[in-house]
Amino acid sequence: MFSSASLAINGGPAVYPGGLKRGKVFGEEEGQVVSDVMRSGVVSKAGSGPMVQRFEREFAGFHGMPFAIATTSGTTALHIAVSALEIGPGDEVIVPDLTFISTASVVLQNGAKVVLCDIDERTLTISTGDLLRKVNSRTKAVMVVHLYGRPANMQEILEITKPRGIAVVEDCAQAHGATIGGQKVGTFGDLGCFSFYQTKNMSCGEGGMVITNNETLARRCKSLTRHGLVGDDLSAYDYDKLGFNYSMTELQAAIGLVQLAKLDRLNQVRRRNAKLYRLHLSGLPMIRFQEDCSGHVNYCLTAVLRGNLAGERDRFLEAVRAEGILVNCLYPKALSGTKLCSGAEDRPATSGAVASSVFNLYTNPDITAHFVETCCAAIRKVCLASQEVSG
Repeated sequence: MFSSASLAINGGPAVYPGGLKRGKVFGEEEGQVVSDVMRSGVVSKAGSGPMVQRFEREFAGFHGMPFAIATTSGTTALHIAVSALEIGPGDEVIVPDLTFISTASVVLQNGAKVVLCDIDERTLTISTGDLLRKVNSRTKAVMVVHLYGRPANMQEILEITKPRGIAVVEDCAQAHGATIGGQKVGTFGDLGCFSFYQTKNMSCGEGGMVITNNETLARRCKSLTRHGLVGDDLSAYDYDKLGFNYSMTELQAAIGLVQLAKLDRLNQVRRRNAKLYRLHLSGLPMIRFQEDCSGHVNYCLTAVLRGNLAGERDRFLEAVRAEGILVNCLYPKALSGTKLCSGAEDRPATSGAVASSVFNLYTNPDITAHFVETCCAAIRKVCLASQEVSG
């Protein structure tokens, strides 16, 4: 299938022999605020420093929410959310089968059972049909992932969960600024969780945030990030629950504030890059893109191979990368295919099939139109060559 002599993997000329490279994530503004914090002498204050407090206020305000709690990562944001809901042994939490491991591991860390749910083959987010089949009296919460920046169907999800008293945690790690009908993701469920890892739509290198409109949950989240602290007095050294050391530093918060101010513009660039990929790769029957929508923020542009390339993703990526371009694969296995979750009672069919054929194209704001066009030329070359051979 990939035996054509024209392909670089077989010794043919590469589309971009030197190998494409991406630009910088951060600029002078981020460097300046880091310098300012360093000169202040306060780089960390158990999540109570002025930069962290300001970042929490502004992030909450951006979402029209009253409460935001900064954490050390997207994973710890999810862990705090699950812990604040007091999820534990005997409880079940429904998790989409195609997501990063953290969405499930934080549930397992609290001793609860993960129930894997299939995905919708068009949106690649949680299947509401399978969700409805899997809710029961033991279901304590549903983890909804807005995968690749594409909002999940929150209306149908809430129609299932609300009457049953099931909590909803939104995993927005790849969806900063995404919207449904003008309302930002993270504000539909009981808690919304965000990651600020370097690759995300906005970043402070590493960090996370939980948002909620529930004051009780907000207080629990804040306490849990500070070892289970009672109230806000750090000097009291009084604790009423088992907590964690999940406090964000002043350095992270300072960078986060700069990035938050840029977020809408950064997302516009991601959308533009995704649109350009779609334009240059149109007409290839072996590629199907994740369904788009107006509120999509395109953390990346995700595609699924089909036809003669279905299930040939690894070899396809090897051939494409040999042409000198950058492509990604999130995620090569569904959770049900990992060793950690291999004992799951159900192995959802759609998520498994998608995971064997999915790949992702970089939309990051640091890439150029030339980067996109070169990637598309390489992908088109490999697709057409494989079609010729198979034909």
